[in-house]
Amino acid sequence: MIERIRGTAIWRAVEDLPATLSATTSRSTGLEAAAEVLADAERILVTGNGASYYAGVATWLASLEADVNVQSVPSGLLRRLALRPGDALLAVSVSGEFRDLVEALEEDVLPRPLVAVTAAAGSTLARRADAVVELAVNHHGTETHPQDFCNATAACLAVLARLTGDRGLRALVESAPELVTATLGGVEQWLEWQVTSLEPPSAAAVAGHGPAWAGALELALLLKEIARIPAEGLEMREAATSALTGLHPGCLVVALPSRGDPFLVEAERLWAASGASVLRIPFGAEIDPRVVPLASFPACAALAVALAQATGLDPDHPWWAETYLTTARVDHERSP
Repeated sequence: MIERIRGTAIWRAVEDLPATLSATTSRSTGLEAAAEVLADAERILVTGNGASYYAGVATWLASLEADVNVQSVPSGLLRRLALRPGDALLAVSVSGEFRDLVEALEEDVLPRPLVAVTAAAGSTLARRADAVVELAVNHHGTETHPQDFCNATAACLAVLARLTGDRGLRALVESAPELVTATLGGVEQWLEWQVTSLEPPSAAAVAGHGPAWAGALELALLLKEIARIPAEGLEMREAATSALTGLHPGCLVVALPSRGDPFLVEAERLWAASGASVLRIPFGAEIDPRVVPLASFPACAALAVALAQATGLDPDHPWWAETYLTTARVDHERSP
């Protein structure tokens, strides 16, 4: 199984992830400038779409443990914002050309100051921002862009750590390359023990507690994007209550354990009783949930690729790519 996964562009991007995370988190000038720009904000709205939105969710969830007001907003709701004095925006778009953000900029409905988190320093979003956090994202020939979520999440958490003076969070974020490398070293054995005999499910649920929930959202997206499996990412307690009602023997439930999760054991018992297959991604079980989405990512990507390959799908070139880009992006040349 691992040899087939290693042959994909997705996996080459995952293997390159520690290097890009190291580069992103070491770009201190942009991170410090972003924190300075946001320092006087009464409310920080963090927005994006898809994996970029989930990076915002990770930031909001991490902020619940700090004295700062962060709210995550899907980019489709930007025009519905009731702006308040003291608002600021942390806008995540790896391309810097996401349609909702560009159109909102053109309509001048976004709060200021605006910090752009992007891999494209010359993009529309970056050119109009008050500060730019530049992501180190390398492209490896796949439409699913496996490096985007982790680098955007690491960058947003690094800004939050500087903004709040949280040295512990800052150290956690800076340990992300090491955590991802450790997971890469354990994925092969985990795949052989846990995934080889797994039947592709008709639907999936993914659960994580607290900030690990953001990792569950991202894995659900990977299962949809890569393996074409309907999937939902949930907070652990929701997955053990309301989501339980839809589970049956054709389903898969994936848990992202994290340190101090009080609901995991009960949730797994309930899922198993439904007849669903239950799988743990164990690589964040003993660490702070704020970085579980990063530490668990290689295993998440490997699982999605394995399930895609099991049904004959090409994980590197999914069916939706052209339609998605037509809907989501603004042609750079159209932007002033």
